[in-house]
Amino acid sequence: MSETSLDIDSMKSVLRSVAADLKSHSEELRRLDARVGDGDLGVTIELASQAMNDYLASSTETDIGKLLAQCGMNINKVSPSTFGTILASAFMGGGKAVAGKEKIGLNELIQIGEGAVENIKKRGKAEAGDKTVLDALIPSVESLKNSDGLDEKQALNDAVKSAEEGMKATVNMRAKFGRAQWFHEGSAGIQDGGATAIYYMIKSFVDHMHE
Repeated sequence: MSETSLDIDSMKSVLRSVAADLKSHSEELRRLDARVGDGDLGVTIELASQAMNDYLASSTETDIGKLLAQCGMNINKVSPSTFGTILASAFMGGGKAVAGKEKIGLNELIQIGEGAVENIKKRGKAEAGDKTVLDALIPSVESLKNSDGLDEKQALNDAVKSAEEGMKATVNMRAKFGRAQWFHEGSAGIQDGGATAIYYMIKSFVDHMHE
């Protein structure tokens, strides 16, 4: 669990790729969100992705924790929607967990994930099973935490698979938060847009880590 090593420049590059990949899914996520809400998730994704790119393109930050936190703050400025606030909280919580780090490995990725989960829970009051981003994020973090004995590639691939399985599990859940809660019973049978967006981000991060 110690092979991965991302320095500040590598992290900036990976995050730029994550932002670009996420933006490419904006229309898909808009349509998904529109089935149980107003469809503003697509706009939120575009604004958040652009905010990340704009910041990363000019950032001279050398502290990975501060870099992540600032991405969160920039997202929060341009996208005050529910998902925008949750995504910003994830970045800020993850950044706080690795404050002062100029290089990170898999252990720090776990810390980032745990920090993101903790801050999302604190901000949104949701738990696993509430049909939110946590249903994709928590299984991914737990998978990494339980990956002792696996090689790095397998550990990361398993984390992505766990996020995907968590995302798909939201189909059978009923929403308790956000606009989807207004549809409560009607939200069952529909995959959660926020969990889907987080899955795409986790997959993109892992895909671009070793480029």
